[in-house]
Order: sequence, then C-alpha cells, then structure tokens
Amino acid sequence: MKLFSKIYTYLLLGIIGMLIIDGNVNYEAELKQFDIDMADNARQIGWIVSGMISHTWQESGPEKAIQLIDDANRADHLITIRWVWLDELKTVHGQVIPELQTHLNNEISSPFSFTALNEHRQEQRYTFMAVDIPGDRPGAIQLTQSLVPREKFIQRMLIRSLSITTLLALISGIIIYFFIHIKIRGPLEKLSSKAVEIGKGNLMPDLEIKGEDELVGLAGIMNDMCTRLLIAKEKIHFEHLARLKTLEQLRHTEKLSTVGQIAAGIAHEIGTPLNVVDGRAKMIISEPLEPDEIISCARIIKTQAERMTLIIRQLLDYSRKKKSHPKTLENVETVLRQVFRLLSPMASKQGITLTLHTVAEIQMVCRMDAQQMQQVFMNVIMNAIQATPNGKEVVVEIVNTTLKSMLHTDDQMKKLVRIDVLDEGDGIPEDQLPEIFTPFYTTKQIGLGTGLGLSIARELLEEHNGWIEVENRRPKGARFSIFLLLEETEQ
Repeated sequence: MKLFSKIYTYLLLGIIGMLIIDGNVNYEAELKQFDIDMADNARQIGWIVSGMISHTWQESGPEKAIQLIDDANRADHLITIRWVWLDELKTVHGQVIPELQTHLNNEISSPFSFTALNEHRQEQRYTFMAVDIPGDRPGAIQLTQSLVPREKFIQRMLIRSLSITTLLALISGIIIYFFIHIKIRGPLEKLSSKAVEIGKGNLMPDLEIKGEDELVGLAGIMNDMCTRLLIAKEKIHFEHLARLKTLEQLRHTEKLSTVGQIAAGIAHEIGTPLNVVDGRAKMIISEPLEPDEIISCARIIKTQAERMTLIIRQLLDYSRKKKSHPKTLENVETVLRQVFRLLSPMASKQGITLTLHTVAEIQMVCRMDAQQMQQVFMNVIMNAIQATPNGKEVVVEIVNTTLKSMLHTDDQMKKLVRIDVLDEGDGIPEDQLPEIFTPFYTTKQIGLGTGLGLSIARELLEEHNGWIEVENRRPKGARFSIFLLLEETEQ
C-alpha cells in the first residue's frame, strides 16, 4: 500500500492547503463583517435609546431618563448602556480607555465605535453617541458590547473548518483506497508476478487484466513482449543447434583431413606385416612343411593380422564421427601416446623423430573428453611434423606449472599441466601470429590443411577450461603450449 500512502498524503496536503487558504480568506472577511454588524447593531440601538432618553429628559426630567437607561440594561445583558457627560470623557473615561483619546474632538458630531481593553484587560466594543438634552452641559450614551459572541463565532468557524477538513480527508481516503485496491493494486500485483515469472523463464503470454485503462495496455505490451521473446528464444535455440551441428561437422572434417594426411604412413605401416603374411602363406602353399612349421607360420600370420587390425582400428576410431563423451579423469600421457602411435608412421616416412619427455613425479590426471583431447593433440603435433624439415625432431614435453587462468577472472593461482610441442621449423612470421588461431587461416600449401586445426583445438580446450599459446623459439622453430587444469583431487 505504498502507492496509496503517497497519493493519499499528497492529496491530503493539497486539501489542507486549499482549506487553509480558503479559511484564512473567509475568516478575515467574516470577522470583519461580524465587527461591522456589531458596530451597526450598537448604532441602531444607540439611535433608539438616545431618542427615547432625549424625549424622556425633556418630558419627565433627567431622573426618569437615567431610569430608562437602567431598565434597558436589565433587558439586554450583551450591551451595557451608560450615561456620560462629554466634558468628563477626556478627564475621567479617557484615563480608563486610552483609545478614546484618538476619537474625541471638541464636540461629538456623530457616533463613533472602537474596540479596546477595559480595566479588567478584557476586549470590548465601545460606541459613543451624543444625546440632545436641555441645558448647556452636553451628554452622551456609552454602549459597551462584550466580544464573547465574536470569540464564539471564531470557534465555530474553526470547528467548521476542521470538520470539513476531516470529512474531506475521510471521504478522499475511502475513495482512493477502494480505487487503488480495485483498479490499481490488483493489476499491479499481476504485472509484478508476471515480471518475476519472465525473469524465471516463463514466457507464456497469459497475462489478463480487465478494463480499458493504461494498465490494461501495459499488460498487452507485456504479452506481446513475451510472444516476441518466445519467438526469439526458439530462433536462438535452432541457431544454437545449427551452430553446434556445424561445429561438429567442421571438427569431423578436420579429422578426415588429418586421416587423409596420415594415410600414406599407415599404408607403409601395414605394408610390412602384409609382406610377412604373404610370404608365410606362400611357404604353406608351395613348400612341403612339417606340421610344427605350418603351426609356426599360422601363428606368425595371426600375429601380423592382429597388428594390422590394431592399426586400422585406431585409424577408424579416430576418424569415426562420435558424440562427445562426458568428461572423465584421464591421464594426459596416455592420450599423447595414443596420438604418437597414429602419427609415428607419418613422421617416420618424412624422416622425423617424435619424442615424448616426461618425468615420473609430475601430476598428469585431468578431467577431459579423451576423444576431443586426442583431436587437439593430433592437430597441434601434426602441424609441428609438417613444419619440421627432414631428419629433425618434434619434441613433446609435459610439465606442471602454477599460474592464473587465462579464462577466469577470480585472480586465483591454479595448478596446471602444460604440454609443450616444439618443432625445428622456420617458425611463424610475427605478423601472422595474431591470426594463427583464426578459422580457415593457414600458411600451408594447398592440400596440406584446411585452416581449421588450430581454431578447433582452441575451441575444444576452452570447453575443457584450458587454453593454448604460441611463440617462436630461438634460434628456429615454434612452441605451442597447451594448458589444462589438474583435477582438484590430484592437487
């Protein structure tokens, strides 16, 4: 109800402000009019009483006239009438009522009225009116009015103003409360709940608010937004699936390209056991052999066949398109040796030696998808083989290191395994180093690469919270460094 409190507070302050201004204006006007009415009333009574006194004074004498004044005082308790001699006003009454001095002239030609404090410090209205009587000494009547009616009038005005303010505040509060509770609070709660649901992923356009005000329009806008978000979400989902499918296809394409490049070496590797099988088979067919010799030839044929089967199975396993496996604990050295077995024939054919350097005490167990990591090592080591001249060496080193992760911003030192692939080629031109991991960027001759090997390797490493770096060696060659997080249990 915060909205109700704010609206009601501002409205109440506005009502009170307007009533204060209006009450102040009316108070001044009505109080002034009340004083005028009191003065007029006193003059009218004075005219009547003065006429009666003058007539009685002339007909019956001063005693009867003064008696008439006393009778008038007993009839009206709000106005007190006194007889005064004009020659005593300044000397006697002027001492009691200082305000009288400003109204006195040599003679009173017309009635005058004013308010002043009496001897008891009470505010009263005084009205003086001359009376025509026989004789040389002029006289007048003094009408004294109590201002208690004016004070009561002021109290009634204040009570009236407070009553109107309270009534308006109460009626306004009731109207605003029911208006906000029915017309605003309910729709706002629905809008807020829908916003929370959208934040949690519920994008169904099911918000319904009845009416014809702005909140209904806002609900329609929110429903339209949900509809557009649903469409965008589906579109992103399909684009994501298409991207994953494309990436998987590119990875498989790179695998097939690699298979094509090592096919010649594999053929040479299979050629030797095939020759042995052929020779032993010919001996069995063409030569009279003893049973033991035939069994020996059969065993040799079986051994060579198993050797060829293993080579072909390794090649097929690598080239076959498979789904990614859940990351499990794997030994980096084991995966590297599997890659060495596939690439050794290709390296031997080019006269290049593959060497793996490691020590027994280092930690090499990481959480990985072995097939994906095999592809990473295959791409990087094959590039090193292709860049190394005939008769040289490609060295792979495994070491432990501790440093901050390139992919995380937690600034924590992490223990890693680093795989360095070192070749003895010409290195990479400095201007090409920033582009070396860009997809389809290659410095090889046509037919020797797709330009996807290193970009796919970097992508697969990022999926494993790892990364790859490259630098030129001195005096010649390049160094590719692959970083993988060690499993915590190993640390």
